Amino acid sequence: MLPLLIVGYIARKFHGVNFMTLCGLLSGGMTDPPALAFATTLARCDSPAVAYATVYPLTMLLRIVAAQVIAQLA
Repeated sequence: MLPLLIVGYIARKFHGVNFMTLCGLLSGGMTDPPALAFATTLARCDSPAVAYATVYPLTMLLRIVAAQVIAQLA
């Protein structure tokens, strides 16, 4: 939870990311489709889905790579 809060704070404060895009980014970072559905119904637009789609592939790739690195180190 702490990394998401830090990223959310930095994105909002220093980069000026709006709240709906931030909701999509954070739900993509957690790979959480129910959070995306909630943000999309709240926003009534596609900005959370676009942000989710940009972050989700990178997150899944990093999860796969992290699992392989952990398996090699163990």
